[in-house]
Amino acid sequence: MKRFVSFAALAAAALAQFEATDFNVTEALLDNGIDCNSLKVLFGDDQVETRSETAYSSWLNSLWSGQQRLIAPECVFKPEKPLDISTAILIARLTECPFAAKSGGHSSVPGGSNIAGGISISFVEKMNAISVSSDKKTVSFQPGNTWLNIYTRAAKDGLAVNGGRVASVGVGGLLLGGGISYTGGINGMSCDNIISYELVTASGLVINVDQNKYADLYWALRGGGNNFGIVTKFTVEAFPLGPTMWGGMRTYTQGAFSALIDAYYNLGMNAPQDGKAHQILSFSFRAPNVQLANVELEYAEPNANASILAEYNAIGGALRDQTAVRSLAELTTLLDGPASGTGLRQGFWTWTMKLDKEMATVAKDIFFEEVTSISDAADLVPAFSLQVLSTPILEKTAKRGGNALGLTAADGPLINALVALKWSNPADDTRMWRFAQKVKDRSFAAATAKGKAHPYVYMNYASPWQDPVASYGSTNKARLISISKKYDPTSVFERLQPGYFKLTRAAYSGSP
Repeated sequence: MKRFVSFAALAAAALAQFEATDFNVTEALLDNGIDCNSLKVLFGDDQVETRSETAYSSWLNSLWSGQQRLIAPECVFKPEKPLDISTAILIARLTECPFAAKSGGHSSVPGGSNIAGGISISFVEKMNAISVSSDKKTVSFQPGNTWLNIYTRAAKDGLAVNGGRVASVGVGGLLLGGGISYTGGINGMSCDNIISYELVTASGLVINVDQNKYADLYWALRGGGNNFGIVTKFTVEAFPLGPTMWGGMRTYTQGAFSALIDAYYNLGMNAPQDGKAHQILSFSFRAPNVQLANVELEYAEPNANASILAEYNAIGGALRDQTAVRSLAELTTLLDGPASGTGLRQGFWTWTMKLDKEMATVAKDIFFEEVTSISDAADLVPAFSLQVLSTPILEKTAKRGGNALGLTAADGPLINALVALKWSNPADDTRMWRFAQKVKDRSFAAATAKGKAHPYVYMNYASPWQDPVASYGSTNKARLISISKKYDPTSVFERLQPGYFKLTRAAYSGSP
């Protein structure tokens, strides 16, 4: 407890300036009760894996994307408590050693959760606690959890939280980047349901951040990514949910495309009437020229015939229909299959448009026009997905003082468009990325010409060459930078945690 007491005194003395100008990293390390030896000496073999160890290789092979598996950190650090993270950050500062932090590791951005030649901090092994509050109003969890863990535990108390839709996705990245959820029509984006964060700052302080304590930092963490500290616990709003709901995927051939886009548009427009419905409309391609559509539907009750789903339910001729009454955890496991491709190379590119049938159709057509240029790539799995940031979702961005995303109800409803790719050969990397960029550029240009384009870039789907923070607007970007300078005056999380999306730049410069 000595660590918390001494730094509490430091914080009180600093007042408006969060980190004192004469802050001494070495003294802070000594205050943690250690000297500046290596992590292996400090924490032992059980918490640190180095390149010569089998566990090191196993950890690399557990990463979702093939690109991240090829990045070789100096070591993999498996912390047990926030104080361990504090020490690691201070050592990184002392030695100028780069680091990355891995929650579920489901990032398509190389370096997002692994770092070449530095310290890769992995939470899943030892920081995966979950607890439900006695009043059943909140669930708290550490960043080593996946959404399957969270939903399974919460369901034991008849509860759910507004989280991710894929079982194996980690909680950390999704929550810090926004978070689209099955129950978003009821509760908004996932980040808008966070009550508090336990955060390790650049100076090693472990602080609790909420709407009343460090309110500026609380706002920034809701969409600002990994730029302000390392979150070691999230406490989120819980809500009652029965043991089952309805959902799953249906697959259709080309003849149903027009009816599916009509149903997609109408469900998005009618979302204010019933927030329990959720949809993802995706289009896929199989060589030589097979075009398919997959619609993922959910309803937050065990009701297959909710009136808001009537238009979708009237579309017959599905090649496959997996919809059924299932638990929330089971639905996320079902979606894990199409979303997995573990070990393949992964790529995302995203953009935003006003909800419009013509824009959805044009973007779909562009995807199919361009995809033939990459159809010979080995193990190719290309998809184009349409989701909706509905008016109810956007209204809730104002909850608890608002978030950093720069979205308002007046903007919507919006199309969230995504090109998602999987492939196996590194030699195909450039043409995969250029294909995705071309689909985005053509679609966005068409939307711009019709006055239907919107600048927002959803961080969790962004390509390494996109700049989500800039898309939040100049005012929000400036505010985020100001908050960063207050809590991290030497830019530790900009310089030493260089992976993923930074406040002043995209993950990669230029274009592919």
